[in-house]
Parts: sequence; C-alpha cells; structure tokens
Amino acid sequence: MERIFSLEAILGSLAFGVLGAVLALIVRLAKGDGAASLWRALETFLTATFGAFLARTFISIMLSVGGDSDAAVTVTSLLFFIWPGVVNLVSLGFGHPVIGVEALLWIALVVGGLVGLFDGLWATHKWAGLGVPAFLLDVTWGLGGNTNGVLMHLINFAWGDHGDGPTENRHDAHRYVKGFAVRSGFAFTQGAVMSNTDTWTPTSDLFKHETIHIWQNRVLGPFFWFSYVGWMALTIIPALIAGLIDSGRRIGDAITWWTYFDNPWEVMAYGIANPSDRTGQVFMSGGGTVTGWVCWPWPLAIVLSAVGVVGLGAAFVAILVAGYG
Repeated sequence: MERIFSLEAILGSLAFGVLGAVLALIVRLAKGDGAASLWRALETFLTATFGAFLARTFISIMLSVGGDSDAAVTVTSLLFFIWPGVVNLVSLGFGHPVIGVEALLWIALVVGGLVGLFDGLWATHKWAGLGVPAFLLDVTWGLGGNTNGVLMHLINFAWGDHGDGPTENRHDAHRYVKGFAVRSGFAFTQGAVMSNTDTWTPTSDLFKHETIHIWQNRVLGPFFWFSYVGWMALTIIPALIAGLIDSGRRIGDAITWWTYFDNPWEVMAYGIANPSDRTGQVFMSGGGTVTGWVCWPWPLAIVLSAVGVVGLGAAFVAILVAGYG
C-alpha cells in the first residue's frame, strides 16, 4: 500500500496529467475548438493522471503477489509490456532480469499515462456507456496490447491523421487513416489503436472488425496477444511446406491464409463483422476465390481459440506456481 501511494507515484501521475492537459489545450485550440478546448484539456488531465496511477498500481500489485522476485519481475514484464519482458527473459538466463521492480513501475506509469493522454486528447471514450470499463481494462489487464498501442500512437501521431470530430469520437477506439501497417491495404490494430484504416470510418464493417480485436485484448489481456502471435509462429512452417507442395498455390498466399486468415481470432472477427472480406479473397495462382479446407468456419475457430487460451492459461498458472511459489 505504501508503494502504491508513494510520493513519486502521485507526483509522476499528476505530471502526466498536466502534460496531457497542456498538449490537449494546444492541439484543440489549433483545431479551432475555442472555449471547448478547456473541457478537452480537463478530460485529458483526468485520463492521463488516472491512467498513469492505475497502470502503476496494477503492476505493483502483480509484482507484490510474487514478492518482487526475479520470476515475478520477468513474468509481469513479459505478460504486460512484452518487449521489456523479452529482455528480462534473456537476461534471466545470465542471473537476474536487467529491468527490475522500480524500472517496471516507471514503465507502467509512462505507458498508462500515455494511454490516458491520447484517450483524453481524442475524446476516445463514451463515459456513459462502455467507456469506463474499456479505459480501466486498457490501463490494467490489457496493458500488453496497449503498450504496442502507445508505440503506434508515437509512430503515427504526426502523420497518421487521427480520426476526429463528432462521428469519430467516443467509440472507445482510436482510428488513424494512415500510419504503420504490416501489409498495404490492411488495417493494423494493437491495443485500442487502429492504424492504416483509410476510408473505413466507424460505420464500416472493417471498423467493427478491428473493434472486436480491441475487445479481445481487453477481455483476454495477455492471453489474446500471445495466443495470436503463438498461432502465427506455430503455423508458418506448415504453411510454407503446404505452399511448396501444391504448385497451384502462391507460397505467400498459403502463409497468409494459415497464419492470418485462419488465425482463430481473425476467423472470429471476420465471421462476426465482415465475412465476405475473408471468403472473397483470391487464393489460387490462376485466380478464383477461397473454398474448401483452407477457409475454416468460425465455430471451429472459436473451439480452437478456447483450447489455445486454456492451454496458455495452464502454462501461465504453472509459471506462477514454479516462480512465485
């Protein structure tokens, strides 16, 4: 409790709130909002302050559960910040994690503060609806995906053209028209941040698709991100072999379908929001849409995703028992 309400935690969180309020005031005045800029600045002060404080508090509790041990530091950093966790996982083999308790608490404060800052700046949450649980999950259980989301903000901020205005605000998600993308013509979502969405506004099926991924991250937290990436890692070699064996397929298509289109989380999102965008893809080298075994039905994907999450959960519990116990 003393660590949660320490002077550095309170002052650090307030500093993020002030920084966010000043930035929001400047941006909104530049966009011609006039006196309404003050309300946006106030919202940003609150979301940035509470985002920083709640994220730091959550990570502090996670570390305390494991007695601030090396195992607790490594597991917490891996599940909720991913990249510092990879560094700690490697360094643990040489003795101790190099990113320790204090560093993780500051990382949490910064990530949570930036999540809140951008949420307030762009009026992201509908506070009378699902905005409150969405915000709370984004700065706690969903921190892993939103660490990547913060990186997306920093990459896209100056040139990505963030959606803004009455039709764009209060959807509990960020939408960049341009920005970072893995593949041209495809949107890319991490945490609560959509990138490279082009003309797909909040009324489009594509926006609904990406929103499903955002809520997958909020509900499942680290299990979503690691099971998604784990699926891609497990299927890329079989996909490569399948593409080499069947000369009627382009190898790149085989890899795309096995690792991406048939990823259970993608099958679920396509099946619910925009199924024709998946089933209408051209697959064979001679043309023609996808049919047969390569295009899984989404009920099968749900079963596979459930099995994967249970398996990942069992591994998570085993790590906790071995490392924290």
